[in-house]
Amino acid sequence: MTMPRYTLLYDGACRICSGQIGWIEAYNDAGWIEVLDMRSPEARARFPQVTPEDAQREVHLVAPDGTLYRGADAVRETLLRLPSLRGLGELMRLPGAMLFARPVYAWVAQNRYLLGGRTDACDDGTCQR
Repeated sequence: MTMPRYTLLYDGACRICSGQIGWIEAYNDAGWIEVLDMRSPEARARFPQVTPEDAQREVHLVAPDGTLYRGADAVRETLLRLPSLRGLGELMRLPGAMLFARPVYAWVAQNRYLLGGRTDACDDGTCQR
């Protein structure tokens, strides 16, 4: 049985984000999650419902049916779709877990360039906080 593919849109100019994508790809044996840099023309063309400003604030996971998950919710849904990491996603389903995960994710996302740096010079100005 083949599972429909989800697409994870991430910030390719962010070292933390790129590192996490490498980790996700290592566990994505079945290829159920496609990863795509949100800055790419392909991402902008395929997912016009994700504005550049929204994409800059947080990671997005687009389900095959078009459902859009953002931030910590996208992380949880991604983990739930990777068999080896599903247990971590299940932990994020525990009562109250997202009350903690959402603000922590938001803080890290807002400060990701300060914490981890950029992978390039970010000449297009989208790396501004």
